[in-house]
Amino acid sequence: MTMKRIAYFALLGTAICLGGLAATTVSAHAAITTNFKNIKYTDDFYYEKFTNVAYHAKSTKKNIYIWNDTHTKKLYNMKTYPNYTWFKTASGTYKGNKNWIEVSNVVNSKRGWVYQPQLTTGFNKIGYQITKRSYATPAHAGNIFHIPSSSKNLYLWDWTHTKKLVNLKNYTNQNFSQQHSVLMTYKGKSHWYYHTSLMVNGKYTVGYVRGDQTAAGRTTNHKGKNILFPQEFVGTKDYLAYINESKYQKLARAIIKLFPNTPVDLGLSRIAAYNYATNDTWDEDPDEAISTTGYKDIVPFESVATYLMKNKTQTNAQKIAGIKKLLNKAGYTAAKRAKLTDYKLGIYILNNVMGGKSDEAGNLYKGNWYGLVIGKND
Repeated sequence: MTMKRIAYFALLGTAICLGGLAATTVSAHAAITTNFKNIKYTDDFYYEKFTNVAYHAKSTKKNIYIWNDTHTKKLYNMKTYPNYTWFKTASGTYKGNKNWIEVSNVVNSKRGWVYQPQLTTGFNKIGYQITKRSYATPAHAGNIFHIPSSSKNLYLWDWTHTKKLVNLKNYTNQNFSQQHSVLMTYKGKSHWYYHTSLMVNGKYTVGYVRGDQTAAGRTTNHKGKNILFPQEFVGTKDYLAYINESKYQKLARAIIKLFPNTPVDLGLSRIAAYNYATNDTWDEDPDEAISTTGYKDIVPFESVATYLMKNKTQTNAQKIAGIKKLLNKAGYTAAKRAKLTDYKLGIYILNNVMGGKSDEAGNLYKGNWYGLVIGKND
C-alpha cells in the first residue's frame, strides 16, 4: 500500500465516521415549505457556540411538542427526552405569534419548531451534556490513540452518555482515530471525550470515549492481526513481537533465521518495504521511496523480492530454498551471513494474505509484499 493510499483511507474513514453521528458543522438553510414566517437563522449552533443557544424544557412531566415546518405534525415530545439540551437554530412567527423557535439536538438528528415560553435557557442539568465541540488539530482532532488496559473497563458511549456501545478493554490491539472532541459536563465536572469508531461484527460502531482514560499514540499489542503495514508499528520491539506471534509471518520467521546474527530493525524494514520491495497488494500508485537517513551501506536483495513475487504460490520450504540459492549467488553464503554482526536486517513480508488486496467493490483477495535488505546504522 502506498503512503498516499494509506493517508487517503485514513481521511476517508474519518469522513465516514463523522457521518455516523450526523454532520453538524455545515449550516445549509435550504428552501423548505413552511407555515412559519419572518424566519431568522442563527449559526451559533453550527459554529459550536453552544452556550449562546442552549435550551431545555421547563418541565420534564408536561407535554412539550416539537412541530414540523408546516405545524401540521407533532414530531417529538420533549418529555420523552428529559435529559436533552436543545439548541436554537432559528426564530420565527406562527400565525403572528413571535414566540416560536426552531431547535435541534446536539447531533442534529432531531429538529423542529417549539413554543419558546415552554423552555428555559441554558444546558439541561439532568445527565451528561455536550457543552463544547472542537475539530481543532492537534489539540482535539486528528490524533491516534489506543486503549491502555485489557483489565479495566472503558466504554464507548452514545452521545447522551446513557448507552454503553462497546467495552473497549477488549480492543487493546486496535488503533483509534480522534475525529473530534466534545466537552461533556456532568454535575458540574467536565471531561473531554473523543469521537471515534471501530468495526464490531462487520459494522462501524461510532461513539465517544473519555479521552484522559486512553493512551496517546499507536498500540504495541498486535495479537490477532494478520495484516499490519510498516507505519503501524511503534518500534522494533513490537514489530518483532508481531513477526514472532502472527501465524501469517511464518515465511518472515524462516527468512530471519537465514541471518542468525543480524537483528531485525524496524526503520530498515520500512526502507525495505517502500524502497526495494515487490508489491501486488494495491493496484494504484507505486510505493513512494522513504528517507534512508540514519542508515548506511544498505544492500537490497531485490532478486529475492522479485523471485518471491514470481513464485508466490510455492510452499514456504520451496521459497526458502530459492532464497538461499539467490543469496549464495549474490555472495551471501551461510558462512558470510553468520558473520554479519555489524549489520541490521530489514524485512517486510505479506505472503498470500487474504485481505491484502481489494477491488473497487470492496471484495478482498490475497495480497503479497516482499522486501529484504541489510544495512548499518549511520
